[in-house]
Amino acid sequence: MVDFPEGYGFEPGGRAKLMQESFLVDIGVFARRASGRVKADRNRSPFAFDPIGHIMKEDNGTPLRGILYNDRAAIPISGPPIEGTLQQVVTALCTLHRMKGHMK
Repeated sequence: MVDFPEGYGFEPGGRAKLMQESFLVDIGVFARRASGRVKADRNRSPFAFDPIGHIMKEDNGTPLRGILYNDRAAIPISGPPIEGTLQQVVTALCTLHRMKGHMK
């Protein structure tokens, strides 16, 4: 189980991928959709997902790595990836995103 700050989370359906030996899962921000009344059902969520980065693991011999995207474009920021446990990587990505001023 991973604790996220308010408004952050894994991509819809991405949580299930974490049980595999290798994976790539987007992490991002959930925000309420702007369209007035949206009926919440299985196919249409009232929340939109905006990826801020991803977490990956190549195999059992490599550590988890987190990459933060560059300002709403799915282009990784240059620099070393964030390594550590799943909770450490999630916390670091969310903290860096907040420090950049994108979440208030």
